[in-house]
Amino acid sequence: MEEEVMNQEMPERQGMMGANVQPAPMQEEAPQVQSQLVEVLGDRVENNLQNLSEQEMGLITQLNIPQFRDFMSKVFGPEFGIIMETRVPQPQPQPVSQPSESPTPMTGEGMMTQPPVQ
Repeated sequence: MEEEVMNQEMPERQGMMGANVQPAPMQEEAPQVQSQLVEVLGDRVENNLQNLSEQEMGLITQLNIPQFRDFMSKVFGPEFGIIMETRVPQPQPQPVSQPSESPTPMTGEGMMTQPPVQ
């Protein structure tokens, strides 16, 4: 009986990049255990964030977007995205400034297209 269970292969799923990916073992754990794990790891992440330089903190903040969190959650498990979303600062949208137009030169001011006729 045990051999039958061990010989059963886990169903594979197609990954985004075309590779066959095995389901993450954490998905099978009880939600309470997963919640406790997120809490413990989240506390550790918060402590680690305090040790980052200003440049490193800027980088982690820039990376804290849904596309990156989702991708890394596929690699490291769903806890990664949850911790990043709840414990790492969110990037602030930067206002888009319109390029300023320089004034167009007035006709005849400093522009010579032909030498003066004498």
